[in-house]
Amino acid sequence: MTIDEINKKVERLRMITDAKLKYLQDHSKFMEQAFQELKEVSEDELDLIYDKIRELDNRMDKNGVSK
Repeated sequence: MTIDEINKKVERLRMITDAKLKYLQDHSKFMEQAFQELKEVSEDELDLIYDKIRELDNRMDKNGVSK
């Protein structure tokens, strides 16, 4: 392999790594938001908790995070 080929490969791998890191950062922010929203609901509101979980699960499905 030439130096140019190695540099191209390194740059490609760097771009892939950056994209994966961005995905993980976005996922972490999303999870923090989800937990914050769930904290707003008290235990005596079980139906609301279930609805929040279902809403968050649907949002995760739309973002390709769940399942």
